[in-house]
Amino acid sequence: MFHAPTSAAAKFALSGTILIALSMTMPTAQATDSKLVRNGVLNVCTGGDFPPMQYYENPGAETLVGFEVDVVDAIARQWNATTKYVVGDFKGLLPSLGAERCDLVASGILVTAERLKAYDAVPYFISNVVMVTGVADEATKTPQDLSGKVLAIEAGTNYEKTAADLNAELTKAGKAPAEIQTYPSASAVIQQILVGRAAATITQDTTAAFRMQQMPGRLRIPYNYGGGETYGIYLRKSADDRQQLVKAIEAMQASGEMATLLKKWNLPATATDVKHTTN
Repeated sequence: MFHAPTSAAAKFALSGTILIALSMTMPTAQATDSKLVRNGVLNVCTGGDFPPMQYYENPGAETLVGFEVDVVDAIARQWNATTKYVVGDFKGLLPSLGAERCDLVASGILVTAERLKAYDAVPYFISNVVMVTGVADEATKTPQDLSGKVLAIEAGTNYEKTAADLNAELTKAGKAPAEIQTYPSASAVIQQILVGRAAATITQDTTAAFRMQQMPGRLRIPYNYGGGETYGIYLRKSADDRQQLVKAIEAMQASGEMATLLKKWNLPATATDVKHTTN
């Protein structure tokens, strides 16, 4: 087939068209594709009721807000994706991940050895466990003071074990155990204290601070367990996917974006100074 010679001007124009087309189809230098993204969407399982990490700001609202929502949205942007949140009860989040109804779990979920047997996680936030009581309850100062009292706990959380350990300790000391009652959400647990059905709950300092800000003068933190516990973002086991998630979080740390989000949600500036290994 005969090809007519192409002028220098035509060649330049053609090359420019190709470069423009490539620039329109290639991701930016800061964005990379991820196998965790499906058709441009990152599906994330969450409880949606753990402020200030993720929650609905007003009754009837359809859009989640919170620190953890902002973090995951930022990760999705790095992966050329948008986020879709699959909201459910806390205890069903990891099973939903295993059933591939989502590809990440971000719900203020602690990194534990038991959970790591079945799933990968990237630690990224540290918080302390505290005991919360009504502000007028000056008699309940330590967990041991809960002997014979009602302790409200969110079902499916690690606090169930904390409560069970407390009862074992009380029983060993010859004291009456606490009456442990479980509820499906953090807000339901706090409500039990506010209406006087429960003496206390065990939760994270982040949640406690948020509730105290919402309801000034009604709640207090008489006891801090200390030691620090780490939240993680969970995913199905995959070394490559986990490493990509680590890189995305480290990029947010390095750019200052994570610090900006911590300030936005009034969280400690050092809360995300966490090693991302699980060894």
